[in-house]
Amino acid sequence: MRGEEPLQSMRSRGLQPVQSLCGEASPRGGLQPVQSVRGQEPVRGGGLQPVQPVRGANPCAAAACNPCNPCGPCGAGAVAVKLTDAESVAAYDCIMNQMQAAYAKSGDPIAKSYAGWRRYSRTAYQSDTHGGRFTQNYANAAARAYGAFEDSGPMPAGSQMAKDSFTVNAKGQVGVGPLFTMEKMQAGFNAESGDWRYTLIMPNGSVFGTTKGKNAAGVQFCINCHGAVSEDQDSMFFLPDEYRVN
Repeated sequence: MRGEEPLQSMRSRGLQPVQSLCGEASPRGGLQPVQSVRGQEPVRGGGLQPVQPVRGANPCAAAACNPCNPCGPCGAGAVAVKLTDAESVAAYDCIMNQMQAAYAKSGDPIAKSYAGWRRYSRTAYQSDTHGGRFTQNYANAAARAYGAFEDSGPMPAGSQMAKDSFTVNAKGQVGVGPLFTMEKMQAGFNAESGDWRYTLIMPNGSVFGTTKGKNAAGVQFCINCHGAVSEDQDSMFFLPDEYRVN
């Protein structure tokens, strides 16, 4: 992904890999969890560093720079580093409790319970359609067919899925990203979204928007983006093959 700094380059500048994130981290280097500000992370030179939009007619490639929109080209402020799988695991293990505590402040039932669900990603991976953030995929028992991925078929009402996220900047700092959720509602809830309710919870625990609820217009991009696969995959995108857990 363009805009990323190779891990080798990180090490050459004296930054420590994320294995030192938990436990007794070195004050001169290791990655440290930091609080995100409005879901954004600082990058070198200040401000937000635009990233390349996704391809084709995907509505996530909109030209407008909206940092609250994970599909926007400003997304997460351009994730600055590329992690090995081992480093990704270490970073997630360290930031996980902080993420869950932050999301729970929203009072959202999914935010409070998703960590106890089955996880379908073996480690965090970078999701281009979620601002290049490192993400993990969870689904509740009603959505257990999700593990069949492209063969999962339409989800029943009551299916809930969550994607938590974190960022890593050029200084090796790990920050909480937004929580993205989708819940299959009863038939007739909202034809445009395929009866899915999308909710975006910010790193400070505030609810940015939810379908047919608070700031519904703010999460319309979720419907637009997932609508690209509404007929073939019941509006569900699936993670890369190499990160899947059945």
